[in-house]
Amino acid sequence: MKKPIIKIYEEIDIIKSLNDELFCNLKIIDKDGIVNYKNEVLFDSCELIKIDFTKYKIKKLEFIDCIIKNCDFSNLEFEELTFKRCQFINCKMVGVNFINTSLSDIYFENCILAYSNFANNKFKDIEFVRCDFVDSRFFDIESSKLKFENCNFAKCQFYNNDFANVDFSDSNIDNITTDLKSIKKVIVNQDQAISLATLLDITVKI
Repeated sequence: MKKPIIKIYEEIDIIKSLNDELFCNLKIIDKDGIVNYKNEVLFDSCELIKIDFTKYKIKKLEFIDCIIKNCDFSNLEFEELTFKRCQFINCKMVGVNFINTSLSDIYFENCILAYSNFANNKFKDIEFVRCDFVDSRFFDIESSKLKFENCNFAKCQFYNNDFANVDFSDSNIDNITTDLKSIKKVIVNQDQAISLATLLDITVKI
């Protein structure tokens, strides 16, 4: 996985960043205030800290070579976008829609992604560590070098995904719904294998 390439020149707050349309090579921090920013924003080579993006009416958010910490993206739309070489740490992303989105070289750690929707995505070199996906949906995902570590997929829906060789063995997959394609060649532990077999009406004798 390629790491973000960041050359930070100065630190500013989010209000100044949006007002002055500055989105490159910056450390951008939180500040109280609301800006009705209607344009599309591409953050390039930035570090973003403790920003509640739900307060800013940005049409499209896009990230390349960014480190994003303790930010809130809840219920935002990430549709037909590309994210490259980014790290999302301790972010709140409840109900986010990732639709027709391409993600490559992305690292998520301790992020809350409950009730999110992943559809028609391309995942390349993606790692999720200790992320909560409870009640999320994964439809029509193409993946290459996808890794999950200690994630919670309780009550998730998995349909028509390419998850071959993806390891779910240390994650929670209780009460998921899925189809055969999505679990073909996945790696699971013994208890998970029995649970998945039950979903497919297979009787396992032990």
